[in-house]
Amino acid sequence: YSAPQASVEPEKSLANPPSAIQATSKEKSSSVGTPETKASVTSGEEAAHLLSLRLVPEEVKLWGAKASQHFVVLGKYADGLERDVTSPSQFSISDPRVARVEAVGRVMALAEGKAVLKAELAGHAAKATVRTAETRQERAFSFARDIEGIFARRGCNSSGCHGGVKGMGGFKLSLDGLLPREDYRWIVEGGTYQVRSIEPLGPKNPRVNLKTPEQSLLLLKPTFTVPHGGGERFKSDSVDYRRILNWVKQGTPYGEDKEKNPIRVERIEVFPRETVLNLKGKHQLLVTAHLSNGRREDITDQVRYESLNPEAVKVSSEGLLEAARPGEAAIMIRSVGQVTDIRIGVVDKPILSYPKVARHNFIDEHIFGKLQRFHIIPSELSKDEEFLRRVCLDITGTLPPPDRVKEFAASRDPQKREKLIDILLNSPEYSEYWTFYFSDLFRVKGSGGWLGLYWEWVRQSIAQNKPYDQMARESIAAEGFDGPSRIYLIDDGKPVPLERQVSEKFRLFMGRRMDCAQCHDHPYDHWTQDQFWGIAAFFSRSTNTEWGMPGVLFDDVNGTEVDYAAMGNTSLKFVKAIQPRTRQEAVPRFLNGWVLPDAANKNLRLELARWMTSHPYFAEATVNRIWGHFFGRGFVNPVDDFRLGNPPTHPELLQALSRDFQEHGYDLKHLIRRIVGSRTYQLSNRSNATNRDDLINYSHALPRPLEAEVLLDAISQVAGVPEVFAGKDPLTGAAPPGTRAIQLKLPLSYPSRFLDVYGMPMRDSIPERDGKASLTQALHMLVGSTYTRKFSQEGGRLDRLLKRGPSDREIIEEFYLAALARFPTEEERVGLEELIRQQSSRRQAIEDLVWALISSREFVENH
Repeated sequence: YSAPQASVEPEKSLANPPSAIQATSKEKSSSVGTPETKASVTSGEEAAHLLSLRLVPEEVKLWGAKASQHFVVLGKYADGLERDVTSPSQFSISDPRVARVEAVGRVMALAEGKAVLKAELAGHAAKATVRTAETRQERAFSFARDIEGIFARRGCNSSGCHGGVKGMGGFKLSLDGLLPREDYRWIVEGGTYQVRSIEPLGPKNPRVNLKTPEQSLLLLKPTFTVPHGGGERFKSDSVDYRRILNWVKQGTPYGEDKEKNPIRVERIEVFPRETVLNLKGKHQLLVTAHLSNGRREDITDQVRYESLNPEAVKVSSEGLLEAARPGEAAIMIRSVGQVTDIRIGVVDKPILSYPKVARHNFIDEHIFGKLQRFHIIPSELSKDEEFLRRVCLDITGTLPPPDRVKEFAASRDPQKREKLIDILLNSPEYSEYWTFYFSDLFRVKGSGGWLGLYWEWVRQSIAQNKPYDQMARESIAAEGFDGPSRIYLIDDGKPVPLERQVSEKFRLFMGRRMDCAQCHDHPYDHWTQDQFWGIAAFFSRSTNTEWGMPGVLFDDVNGTEVDYAAMGNTSLKFVKAIQPRTRQEAVPRFLNGWVLPDAANKNLRLELARWMTSHPYFAEATVNRIWGHFFGRGFVNPVDDFRLGNPPTHPELLQALSRDFQEHGYDLKHLIRRIVGSRTYQLSNRSNATNRDDLINYSHALPRPLEAEVLLDAISQVAGVPEVFAGKDPLTGAAPPGTRAIQLKLPLSYPSRFLDVYGMPMRDSIPERDGKASLTQALHMLVGSTYTRKFSQEGGRLDRLLKRGPSDREIIEEFYLAALARFPTEEERVGLEELIRQQSSRRQAIEDLVWALISSREFVENH
């Protein structure tokens, strides 16, 4: 597609906040026409012009002896960017008795009082207030903060080092110091960690030497005095070395045993949460710990920094950002038991005058606000035909018929897009498509006719627009023979193991992959093995009677172990949830450690269902998954892989959509209407100079491959020849004539080479459709019956057209409208008419044209 040319109405300056470009009601029209990239960029002279200064933080209170605070001086420039100018700035303090400036941008408390810090540069000045208190009081020692903090900052407890599954070199630490008590034991007592046993693999060799502290392995290894796989982590004259040495000399106290309410870090906060650098830009991060006593503490030099895209943004061990090339990067900041992230953009040519972009709803406020801050201009609004095809496929999995395309394109109703969305959401095709979607997600599989009960539960739930939290509760707490209980017994009538139930339910309803925590603490996330088996215990009392037809599920209130071998059934045996490392029976326990009171300990899975659907993760995961359906990627991608190293691209929008979803009763139709009604969803796929490389900020529509079933139905619709599905199971038989692929209750019961080639999932696990092209697909396009026979069949669209005797132009337009939901361009029409005239067989020439259309990327993708 060529880049569009359109005029824009520039704003005064990028300095204007997002609220300055709010859309008026008149701007919310859904017709074609939008701002484009006729925006000016800055010259070097404009960029060099400093407008103002500010100090961050503007006010701070320092508690305790030797308390300190890093400050950053930010300069506002004419190009709209705010640059870190701390290094060239001059600092002064109003009262040197209260505090002193130790280094560039760092202030240390000396005595109780108040002082004003001043920064000056190029005739501009900025001030910050510094208060100090309890300057003679030393902070109480804490192993978790003072010693674990060194491991966290130096990367010793990262997943690639001692924080891995088994640790490294016989020495195990918890990931990011999440379990300080256990880490203390491994250091002081020694021993080698075992995955399947709580007993250390002997002999126990402590990492500290109380008789000769300088000979402690905890010091010899990181200073590389003795061989160390991790290399040198600090020197023998460093602060970290002296701190560990003093701790060992004092007898390795834990430090919190004598404290009634030990001070803990509840969360960490980073400034800035988001910023943009130019190609030569640098920016110092500030990290603040929020403590359990309500105070704050600067820990900028006590955390570990990691760039997830160092090709765009690099970050030093001191938290100094440095731009490398245009792009965007997430920066991870890790402290003891705490992890957070920020997003940094790098721009080559800042836009001085940003165009006014209309908004449809709060989604656009978030998306376009970030695009403006990152100097990316969104594409124009999609054309009516483009929008029609996109939204019909996304909501109903069905192409719009040619007459509907003509009608929609010709309509001058300014509300036609909103009306179309409502029509689609209330159509039978909506129910059919989303029944297919959730049957896929909930793994409705098998070949037995009795499994149709499960499909029917999904269908009725969608047709009734049942609140999604209710669907989830019914699935998690399912009992009996009917409906959703089948998910626990669909493997040939055998029950699904507890471990798989936990993994599947959390991935499906909470977007988290906890599989690794089944055997050991998660190496890349803060999930422990105890947490995993605490959840598994909620499923432990479920059992399968195997009386008559397979699979009546019920909860055994007494928790009795059922041995089916004693009953003559050697294939099944239900056991309790046993934690494989401790060999102890797991107690039903939520992730926060809370255990059910006895009064609620009747139906464990129902209690788990209530907890899961009320947890913030539930709405967050659902919104992310549905968003990913409409945009080809989620805010977190893959859509069910929320983890520490995979932060969302738009965290505030994710939270806003999650709240909106909750406040509207977990209404799926409301969520879909909100998404497709946004201007963000309705943007064109034609890129411009500022957004052509953007793949994560939704500045233009990205092409998405159609699901195998939707593609087969689309080809059949264009051909006018329904697919024939012959059942392989006598119980199911052949599908009724005219059945579409998305209407199949149990698609695995109907062999289809096309669906296999294009990636129909087997539903053995939660499906992941990658949509990648393959050599098999290319061969199928050449010789597969779907591509070679459908369009020549009698009674099909082509056969009916030829019998009516239309012109070549009419036939070309008909198939363009049927396949691509648009008229051919004049160039396409003229060229195709000429090609048809050149062929000896008109019918064969038109068949070749249709084959070319359905083989094109424009057809096989939604865009």
